Amino acid sequence: MTRSIPPARRQGGRRHHLRSGGFTLIELITVIIILGILSAALFSGGNLSGQEQSRLAEVRAQIRYVQLRAMKTGSVYGFACDGTNYWAFTGSGANATLAAARLSLPGETTPQVSVAGKSMTMAMTHSPIYFDGFGIPYTAYDPAGVTTKLGSTAALTCTITITAGGNTGTLTITPETGHVP
Repeated sequence: MTRSIPPARRQGGRRHHLRSGGFTLIELITVIIILGILSAALFSGGNLSGQEQSRLAEVRAQIRYVQLRAMKTGSVYGFACDGTNYWAFTGSGANATLAAARLSLPGETTPQVSVAGKSMTMAMTHSPIYFDGFGIPYTAYDPAGVTTKLGSTAALTCTITITAGGNTGTLTITPETGHVP
């Protein structure tokens, strides 16, 4: 006598499977999204205030504007700060302090920007900074005399310290390229 084994019954038309281990695709995607959100929150400026980040970004863009203007025209342009005001200028040598050589920066209504009017303090380790027609930064630039490129030694670096909203941040002008990260 042959016995036949009946096929497995389905309950309610659904198959019931036991998981053998591992994670589903939805679980993996959920974990990746959560990790992304946490890392963005941790590495997005951390302890810097919104006001400080805004001022750093503004000054960074204005320095870049001065550098690009020098590169576009092939002339020397500069950026200076005396602790009370900051400004851009055209030319080299004594032009850094001449009011007639000052330029309006983007987003500003006057050629000289008041630091106090921006609710911040600002200091530069080297002021002024000059950019030549190639965008290379200099601490001293006089076509007929002394030119000193920004360098990697402490005496030839340019760091801009900005305090706003109770926090302090720094911008550093990179030697040779003039990049301000």
